[in-house]
Amino acid sequence: MKRKLSVLIVICLIVAAFSSFAMADTVTGVIKTPASDGSVNLRSQGSAKYPVIGWAKNGTQVEILYQGNYWHKVKIISTGKVGWASARYVKIGGSSSSSGSDKSAVSGTVARVSTKYAGSIVNLRAGAGTNYAVVGGVGRGARLSVLATAGDWYQVYVPSKGVTAYINKAYVALGLAARTTGNVNLRSGAGTDYSRITVIGKGTNITVLSVGGSWSQVSCNGQTGYISNKYWAYR
Repeated sequence: MKRKLSVLIVICLIVAAFSSFAMADTVTGVIKTPASDGSVNLRSQGSAKYPVIGWAKNGTQVEILYQGNYWHKVKIISTGKVGWASARYVKIGGSSSSSGSDKSAVSGTVARVSTKYAGSIVNLRAGAGTNYAVVGGVGRGARLSVLATAGDWYQVYVPSKGVTAYINKAYVALGLAARTTGNVNLRSGAGTDYSRITVIGKGTNITVLSVGGSWSQVSCNGQTGYISNKYWAYR
């Protein structure tokens, strides 16, 4: 009897150890968008060319099933829905609560890295010129906050790296692709006291030019104005 009890205890300890390892291997995160009411596409595979199979709202808790450079395979914890989300909108180990100081989002004049080839890496430098040291690199589509202009170079903040550096203008496209998440007024200034230019319908493609705390400057169908951050999300 004592021998059987000892064997049973050993088995239980082994099972508990494996369970602990499995739990430790689970990586979680949270969906983070610039707009508090924003959402991101979930796609069938890790590329924008694949179909959208669902949505994940800002603050949604997810389990990271596969962590890539540009796309993560995620499972929405509350529903079990599985899909691929752009890595720029997934904060690994994040919390659904927001302090309003999420540095993963760009602000001010916004832009993205543009390259001829998808796999190209653009150098980030310590100063405005190729004679300055390389302090990092960014790939196509990386989001940037443009801080200043210095000749053929931009000084930028790169949220994915958490660094401020310089990048050649040839590899920067101003503006970021987004879509509206509801019917929203396009206004002449950043506030409800400014006149309404037009109404942009839900799901309309827009270009975000600059991001503020509550309002962003956008371009849509040849018109430029401001909309509330509650009603748009990056594509």
